[in-house]
Amino acid sequence: MNYERTTLQNGLRLLTTHMPGMRSASIGFFFTVGSRYEADPIGGISHFIEHMLFKGSRHYPTARLLSEAIEGVGGIFNGSTGKEITSYTARVPGEQLPLVMNVLADMIRHPLFDPIEIEKERGVIIEELSATHDDPQEWANLLIDEVMWPGLPLGRDDAGFVETVAQIQRQQMLDYMDEHYRPSSLVISVAGNIEHAQVIKEAERIFSDWETREHPGWKESFPPRDTLPVGMIRKETEQTNICLATLGAAYSSPDYFPILLINAILGDGMSSRLFQSIREEQGLAYDIGSYFNSYYETGSLVISAGVDPSQTKPAIEAIIHELNQLCKKPVPGDELDRVKAYVRGGVLLGLEGTQQVASWLGSQECLRNKIIDIDEIVAHIDAVTSQDIQRVAQFCFAPTWRRLAVIGPDDPQQAEYFGKLLKSV
Repeated sequence: MNYERTTLQNGLRLLTTHMPGMRSASIGFFFTVGSRYEADPIGGISHFIEHMLFKGSRHYPTARLLSEAIEGVGGIFNGSTGKEITSYTARVPGEQLPLVMNVLADMIRHPLFDPIEIEKERGVIIEELSATHDDPQEWANLLIDEVMWPGLPLGRDDAGFVETVAQIQRQQMLDYMDEHYRPSSLVISVAGNIEHAQVIKEAERIFSDWETREHPGWKESFPPRDTLPVGMIRKETEQTNICLATLGAAYSSPDYFPILLINAILGDGMSSRLFQSIREEQGLAYDIGSYFNSYYETGSLVISAGVDPSQTKPAIEAIIHELNQLCKKPVPGDELDRVKAYVRGGVLLGLEGTQQVASWLGSQECLRNKIIDIDEIVAHIDAVTSQDIQRVAQFCFAPTWRRLAVIGPDDPQQAEYFGKLLKSV
């Protein structure tokens, strides 16, 4: 992938990819700030700020005027808050790129934080948080993070808690934004039928007066070994929702690519081991799969399933069996080759549009402070051996790292029993 990179004098980084066959241009403003940067009393403030930036700015003083500015030229835009990145993205016809840069810049540099709008949005976010409890699978995905990282920022919902969102004040948002929204923490990534020089010119015009300051950091959040391994919430649902997590790998770790392949072997796709064994052969679950989270210094791999309450114990046992198999037996060569081809294809197919490319480059620069080329990523995938898979599985899947979240009609008094089940090898 051909791209160009420029750093302005104030530390703002620009990345562009020229895609001459495209009629659209996609742009992302990526800030190195997210929920893990927050102190507990203001949990959710990054997400709250992201919402408020869409509610009016100096030159577009209402949410309607902001949306009309971009949608009125045929574009779409959105925002997202994660653990380590907050992003503002848009896709527009290529000739409208200067306009959208101006709109996004006005949003991030001159937001109004109108007190009336703050209270309206506070209610929206509290409803958003409450709605999570209406979706047991999503709730289980949040609960497993709490079990893996109890009392730590990585274990907290990115949107915070109802109690903290209800208390966040306007001045706290202004202070937090002043502290974290700085040119040195911003990466602007653009992909489409655009020229790098054009993007530099626009960025210098808009941002040259923005003075740089040191960007604050965050505290490490390694998962503790000695903690309660099981979290259970009783809810009268038709299904029991299970998330079984193990240790993962940081995105800068040499074990990142083995974990990437382990995830594909276990639960990414209909040919994965979990899908074939637990759904197709044993009929224990309608829906089962896996995903992994990678952060600066740590990570997790999560297996997620929805099962009939009568099948909770057999499903957990079957999942643990598959983990133990990866620890005990090397992955056959033909299976590993097939999984490598699947993962390579996923990487390549995910970079066909301007929006995907802009996000790919922006997030890498934000998280890694560098771009790993596609060919290098493919080489890393191809270099993983069966021995690497087994070595990483034996470390990450060790019983001491296994955690479980269960939401459904199951009796929470079973938590101790399930904890013992996690230890089985």
